[in-house]
Amino acid sequence: MYDLGIHCGYLLSMAEGGTAVLEQQFLTIHAGKIVAIAPWHSEDKQRVHKFIDASAQLVMPGLINGHAHLPMNLLRGLAEDQPFWQWLQETIFPVEKQFVKPEFIQLGTELALSELIRAGVTTVCDMYYFEDIIAASVDKIGLRAVLGETIADFPCPDQEDAYQIVERMAEQYKFHPRITPCIAPHSPYGCSDATLRKVMQYAEKYGLLIKTHVAETREEVERSLADYNMTPAERLFRLGLMDYPSVFAHCVHLQPADIELLAKTQTRAIYNPNSNMKLSCGIAPIRSLRQQGVIVGIGTDSAASNNSLNIINELAIGLKLQKLHDPDISITTQEMLNMATLNGAKALGLEQHIGSLEVGKYADCIILDIDKPHWQPLYNIPAALLYAAKGSEVVTTICHGQILMENGFLTTIDAAKLNADVKQMASQIYAYHSSLN
Repeated sequence: MYDLGIHCGYLLSMAEGGTAVLEQQFLTIHAGKIVAIAPWHSEDKQRVHKFIDASAQLVMPGLINGHAHLPMNLLRGLAEDQPFWQWLQETIFPVEKQFVKPEFIQLGTELALSELIRAGVTTVCDMYYFEDIIAASVDKIGLRAVLGETIADFPCPDQEDAYQIVERMAEQYKFHPRITPCIAPHSPYGCSDATLRKVMQYAEKYGLLIKTHVAETREEVERSLADYNMTPAERLFRLGLMDYPSVFAHCVHLQPADIELLAKTQTRAIYNPNSNMKLSCGIAPIRSLRQQGVIVGIGTDSAASNNSLNIINELAIGLKLQKLHDPDISITTQEMLNMATLNGAKALGLEQHIGSLEVGKYADCIILDIDKPHWQPLYNIPAALLYAAKGSEVVTTICHGQILMENGFLTTIDAAKLNADVKQMASQIYAYHSSLN
C-alpha cells in the first residue's frame, strides 16, 4: 500500500523541461516522493491509502516563486502609484521600522503562505527579517522554501544580530527536507564591500546560496557607476561574490557585459515582471539572459509592490511583456512554464528534487480544474496555462506528499482565524501610515 494516488486526466510533468501532456495517468506517492507514473488502471486506487480522482483535471508540478518577501503581505495596497525610491523610503522603510516585530512576521508569513497554496505555489524563495520565525511558520504549514536573512548596512527593524540568525538557521535546517537556508545581502547599494565580504565568509562556512537584488532600477546602476565606477553586477563580480552560488533578483538594467558575467559564473536570475512594471523599474532583458545561457526563474516580489503572489498571473504578464519588448517573440510558452517549474528549481539549486513530476523526486504537485468556460475549447493546455488561466483553477496543492489544500479547502491553516488577526493588525498599520501623511 502507498500513501497517495492520483488519477490524472491530464498530466503535464515538465520532465526535461518539456510541455508534452499525457492523458489518463496514475501518479503514485509514498513517503513524500513520487514512486511511479504509469497509465491508469481502475485497480490502481486499491493500492493506495488515499485516492484522488482528477480524471477530468490537470495535474502538474507545484509552482516555484523565486523571489518574495513574505511578511510584506501585510503591507499590500498601503502605498500605491509611487515610483520605486519614494515607495521604498517614504512608506516601506518607516512602516517596517514601526511594525516589523515577531508578531508581524508570523502573521504576514501565514497570510502569504495561504495565498501561495491557493495559487498552486509549493516552493518559495524569501528574503526578509526574522527568517527563523518565517522558517517555523513554513515548517508548520508544510511548504518548501529557500529562506535568506537580510543583511544590510542601512537601519533594519529591531532584532538580534542578523548573522546569528543565519548561523542558527544553517545549523537547525541543515538536513531539513523542505527548508533550505541561504544568506541575503539586501543589494549592492545597501551593503558596503566589507559587508559583502562578510556575507561571502558565511556563505563559504555554511555552504549557503547567496540571494540579492541587483540592477532593479536605472538609478541604482547610475549610483553604482558614480560611486564605484562599476555597475552593481561588475562590483559583485570583482569582489568575488559571484564565485559562490548566487541568485540575482530583478536584473532589469543589466548591461551586456553584466549578462556575460552572470553566464560566466553560472549566476541565476529571477524575473519579476509585475513588480517591475508597477514601480516603473522597466523590463528585464530575458531574451539576452537566455541567449547567454543564464538560468532564469520567475518571482512575484512582495505583495507590497505587486499586490499578488499569483505566479500563474506573473507568467502571463511576463510572457506578454517580453513579446512587446522584443518583436522577435523569442520567449516561448515552454520557456515561461519552465521559469516556474524546472528552471525555477535550477535557479534555486533544487532541480534534483523538484521542478518536474518524475519518479524519485519529491511529490510537489497541484491539481487544476480546467473545465471552465475561459479554458474552452481546450486545444493546447500549456498555452491555456499562459493565456487563459487565472490561478483560481487550482483546487488541490500537495507538497512533499502532504495535502495542503484539497478541493479548495486549506488543511494546515485556520483561514477564519488568520483573516480576523490580519484585519486587526491592518487597522493599526493603516492608522500609523495615515499619520505619516
